[in-house]
Amino acid sequence: MSRFGYSIFCDDIRNEAGGKLSFIGCYNGVIFISSLFPVVLPRLCVHVHVVSPGGQPFSSILIRCYVPGTDKPIAEESIAPPQQEEQIKLVADLGADAEAPRYIVAGASLIFAPMQLNGPGLIRVRAVIDGETNELPLGSLRVDSNV
Repeated sequence: MSRFGYSIFCDDIRNEAGGKLSFIGCYNGVIFISSLFPVVLPRLCVHVHVVSPGGQPFSSILIRCYVPGTDKPIAEESIAPPQQEEQIKLVADLGADAEAPRYIVAGASLIFAPMQLNGPGLIRVRAVIDGETNELPLGSLRVDSNV
């Protein structure tokens, strides 16, 4: 089992009663821009989940976001995972139930208001886990023009 993750790209993320999240205006793989580049989006939100097998607790997670036309991240956000002992205890508390998944999940919401896009390409979200040199892909959103 290896680590993996995913991202939800949308116009807004709202906190609801009971700890629920609502994702408003979700994108399905592509965002079409109806004007010439560069363009400024008033708001773009990304909710990320990073998943690790129960036997590999996190010590640190750094989320990076890249936009088309640059190799440097426009944002870096640290997620503070629970202490490793807590993560191990949560997995152990599942008991002997063989059907229970044994994963540790960390999540966060990134809100860009505004976000400038200089051209078409991919908005990419990546994670650096425990200071490793390789970035874990968490998803991308294609930026395209319909002009």
